[in-house]
Amino acid sequence: MSRQKPTTPDFILHLDRLPQREQFVIKLRKAFYALATFYGFEPIHIPPIESYRLFAPLVRDGVLGERTPLVFRTREGFEYMLRLSGSISAIRMYASHRLQDEPHPLKFIFEGDAFVLMGGQDPKIEGVPEFGLVMIGEDGPIAEAEILQVFWKMLGEIGASNDSIELRVNAVGCSECRPPFRSQFVSYLRSRAAKLCKNCKRSLKRTPTLILFCTEEKCKTVATRVPQVLDFLCERCKKHLRSLLEFLDEARIPYFLDPRLFKEDSWFSVFVFEICFREERAKKQEGQELSGEEQTRVESVLIAEGGRMSRVAERITGKPLEVVGGSIFFKDIERLVSRRRVAGGERKQKIFLVQLGELAKRKSLGLLEMLRAGGVEVRESLGRDSIKSQLKVAERIGARVALILGQKEALDGTIIVREVQSGIQETISQDKLVEVLKQKLKK
Repeated sequence: MSRQKPTTPDFILHLDRLPQREQFVIKLRKAFYALATFYGFEPIHIPPIESYRLFAPLVRDGVLGERTPLVFRTREGFEYMLRLSGSISAIRMYASHRLQDEPHPLKFIFEGDAFVLMGGQDPKIEGVPEFGLVMIGEDGPIAEAEILQVFWKMLGEIGASNDSIELRVNAVGCSECRPPFRSQFVSYLRSRAAKLCKNCKRSLKRTPTLILFCTEEKCKTVATRVPQVLDFLCERCKKHLRSLLEFLDEARIPYFLDPRLFKEDSWFSVFVFEICFREERAKKQEGQELSGEEQTRVESVLIAEGGRMSRVAERITGKPLEVVGGSIFFKDIERLVSRRRVAGGERKQKIFLVQLGELAKRKSLGLLEMLRAGGVEVRESLGRDSIKSQLKVAERIGARVALILGQKEALDGTIIVREVQSGIQETISQDKLVEVLKQKLKK
């Protein structure tokens, strides 16, 4: 249900009185933009106020979860809402700016506040700072892989270690395989409803998967043997998940396949991910002395989330559209980073990576990261499979050198280095690639 607010000056001015971001966000922003632009994402500006009419179908479909749209009405009767999610607003901008005729996929960077209503006796609007990425028009798993690559590498650059952060991924099914899973899931819980707490019993009809997050011991016991969505995936979803995990393996990004990561009312579908910070905190218990492991407890703080948003995109644009989006939240991220300087210089060399075949595509993320670490800027179009179309992109952006990675090169650890204008090419070891490119770009 929408929440209406009067359009008085006090209400509008309240947006300017939100807490200021701390200085460390500036450093994080530099690191985020340096990585995202390296992978071809371009900044877009998303306004803080949207027309509610464009988002009303999402409210009717119940895909906004617990994010209640903050809606207000003008004296003339027009309804507006505060920005709910940068990813969703980016899809709206895609439709309203008629970007359908642009070459796909389109890659965008956004930043700003996602506005939420904090409960309690004195409810107030709070802006949650988010930076995010959206890829539109790519149906392959490379879309999720690239966004995760940027997020993971950014966290590493600002000092987060693999021991303190955890990437959780899960396939949640499409319109074909999700209904059979939900039917079996609900049947299992109904047969054990007597063992559930009152809240989980109430959730059975509309949001049965909430039992996966219940902290009651009796509900945890029931949840240990609930049907898993991974057992119901159609062939297309299985292939998508398998390919994505292969991308993550090649990029050496550790992940945890978590079948419990399933949100019923969510704008993410088919595939979802979360990046959490694991923090040890002291336990407080009056009247008792705790020792050893009992003195600490591990808390999990959500710092990033994302997934495929095709269902939301279709409702906003009116036709099928593949979209993957992700947001990283900086409100609690300061606790997980060291206070070291985030360095980053401008890279102006124009190199373009061309890949041929699934194996080469999987190897590409690791290769791109090696080049980035070596200070060499590279553009790519991993969503394209044709060498001709990729070389055309290289010519359009004025790339001086094309790197060609095929099946043979991916297997033997080599790569073809081709000068775009002259057509001269040579095959070299990938280990020497950074050195060779720097020499060529000096000429």
